[in-house]
Amino acid sequence: MSSNMTYLQGALILTIANLLTGILSFVYRIFLSKSIGAEGMGVYQLIIPLYMLFISLVSGGLSTSISKLVAENKAKANYRNIYKIIKVSLLMSALWSIAFSCIISFNADFFAREILKDDRTFISVIIFSPAIVFIALGAVLKGYFYGIEKIKIPAYLDIIEKFIRLIVLIFTTNYLIDFGIEYVCAGAMTAMVAGEIISLLLLFILYRKNKYSLTSKTRTDSTLHIVSNILMIVIPLSLSGAINTIMDMLDAALIPAQLVKAGFSKQHSLSLYGQLTGMILPLIYFPMIIVGSLSTTLIPSAAFSYTSKNWVALNKKCNDSLTIASVVGFAATIAFMMHPKELCDVLFNCPEADKLLFWCSISCVLEYWLFILMAIMNGIGLQKYVLESTIMNIVIMVISIVVLMPIPKLNVYGYVLGFALSSLFVVLRCLRILKKNTTIKFNMLRCIIKPLACSIPMLIIIWLSNHYIVSNTTFKYNMILSYVIGLIVYFVLLLTSGTIKLHQVFNVLSFRIPKA
Repeated sequence: MSSNMTYLQGALILTIANLLTGILSFVYRIFLSKSIGAEGMGVYQLIIPLYMLFISLVSGGLSTSISKLVAENKAKANYRNIYKIIKVSLLMSALWSIAFSCIISFNADFFAREILKDDRTFISVIIFSPAIVFIALGAVLKGYFYGIEKIKIPAYLDIIEKFIRLIVLIFTTNYLIDFGIEYVCAGAMTAMVAGEIISLLLLFILYRKNKYSLTSKTRTDSTLHIVSNILMIVIPLSLSGAINTIMDMLDAALIPAQLVKAGFSKQHSLSLYGQLTGMILPLIYFPMIIVGSLSTTLIPSAAFSYTSKNWVALNKKCNDSLTIASVVGFAATIAFMMHPKELCDVLFNCPEADKLLFWCSISCVLEYWLFILMAIMNGIGLQKYVLESTIMNIVIMVISIVVLMPIPKLNVYGYVLGFALSSLFVVLRCLRILKKNTTIKFNMLRCIIKPLACSIPMLIIIWLSNHYIVSNTTFKYNMILSYVIGLIVYFVLLLTSGTIKLHQVFNVLSFRIPKA
């Protein structure tokens, strides 16, 4: 296997794993919602943003930074330094996360009463506090496996962790259901903690079994130097994650309030907010399972090529990744734009959200490119620009919400406009930064023009297929069939145009054919 294909195979493995974990998480939420009802889910949803914020502060960027440092040392064949990095990282993470865990548990009453404004969250806050320790330590070990390109291990363990979480939830819910909502929510948190503990134990066992043998006395960096390198990567990435989490919290307060200013009733404003954040944006980001998996494996792979000074491989990886982002992005845009009303009706029983889906889908390619460009910058040591770009993205979005959404003619579409403008601005900025600081040359013909050209016949075929089926048959799933036909045509055109090479497809699937 060529080194250039390894990260693509890893992305495929992560994509499949993320789909499976997504299904398990969905089943988890369905079981929980049926057990505790809408009010109980409301209490549970109060806890989750706080939980995610602390995870961002404790382990945000940790896995990325470790994978990058491990890949860099792997490129130098300095395995002794790799294990010193892991030891130092585990110690740092343990101290940092234990301190946070103590702060949370000792102040659980404050968080429940003053921050979450619901006493029923008190027990859950206490229970989730130790989970961040296991998550932080697990992030270090996952970073190690990403760095040495053994993607299957963390991917499989994520599936196991979600499965354990579901099993524990079923048992705790059956036992605690008679004690009330707060205890069932605490049981849900217990299930999450149990999953993280078992995942960490398995990670540690597999880490011990997958260590390289140390045959030479290679030089290792000082502990202070390692700590400095980790912090240089972790701090901007952790801040980026925390800022995004805080922005999600701000959205909940700002968007309904601005819609009220635009002339909507409070109830209608909350309904539009629910459509936007609970239906449309999750659907827009669903294909990010592919792009997000690709960005995860691209970071250590780009770091490896950058450290090895293999500029040809680095250039190819970047162009391949952006091409895949475009291929997925244009397919998603057409899928969402062709049948927005039908999709919203089938998926959410909310056909009135169709216009929101239509206009939001225009930004798919930009959003997917943004993830890849930030992964490239993280891989080659430009983390400070990632943080700056995240802040600029948030600033543009806040301005759009505050300034554009109160305008009656724009209302919720002010957010959509800001979404597109912020994505475009940050993508152009990232391209300019990479052009200024690297020798990477982006092949826009392959990355953008060819996927766009291939997507136009796909659009026409979907329309014709759907029109013919509707007009001449009573086929119940005409929309799905038209999508399948369109995607087949799209894939064939991508191959014939050279946008995607057949040997790459077979290599990713672990087959071998000559590069004819």
